[in-house]
Amino acid sequence: MRLEGRIAIVTGAASGIGAAIAASFATEGAQVLAADIAPRAAENPAARIYPCQCDVTDADAVNALVADALARFGRLDIMVNNVGAAVHGWLKDASNADWDRAIAISLSSTFYGVRAALGPMLRQRSGSIINISSGAGFGGAPGMASYGAAKAAVHNLTQSAAVENARSGVRINCIAPGAIESPPIVAWAETLPGGLDAYVDSLLPGRFGKPEEIAAAALFLASDEASFVNGAVIPVDGAASARMAAIAVPTWDS
Repeated sequence: MRLEGRIAIVTGAASGIGAAIAASFATEGAQVLAADIAPRAAENPAARIYPCQCDVTDADAVNALVADALARFGRLDIMVNNVGAAVHGWLKDASNADWDRAIAISLSSTFYGVRAALGPMLRQRSGSIINISSGAGFGGAPGMASYGAAKAAVHNLTQSAAVENARSGVRINCIAPGAIESPPIVAWAETLPGGLDAYVDSLLPGRFGKPEEIAAAALFLASDEASFVNGAVIPVDGAASARMAAIAVPTWDS
């Protein structure tokens, strides 16, 4: 198994991409602390998954999460910072609270996770940190300014951390998913002009991505197969980020 004997933390692991990553890691032999603000399952050591509660917008809680992994298992080999949430709305109407929430959930949580994981990993001189970003971090999108700004910052945070620690044995990479099928994404798409069908039709593959497709990329980055991959921001988006900017995309009036 590709992750036999390794210890992993996955945040936002109760559903969606986080749950798929946690399951994939456990299947490949890792012991996984599956952290979420509201865990939905009991511990299952036989399945190598240990759900636990953590509010990743709280730096002390993230530090405690890493300390829990060290207390239970004595080391930390993989840290997946997966939490993020879009705050939709036009920039001209955004409140300070809207901005602060987007930054706390989608950027600060990642910073706290990277910083907390670096301590034990640098002492071990080994480890893989994987940040889950978004295609929104590659360019502007109507109604997603705060979220896109936070995710663009995650890209740079990933690269800066990788450069600072390039000779340490710790690798820091980022996955930028495209439109992945989940209840919040579907609900948001239904509010757009033309509804869900029009949105799905606008996607280059003509379909949503699946959480398991992001998990496959995370498994690669966590494994020894990615031993020379460091500081990368990898789109897993069905070519969305490769499309020429001049190509028309659906839009609507403000």
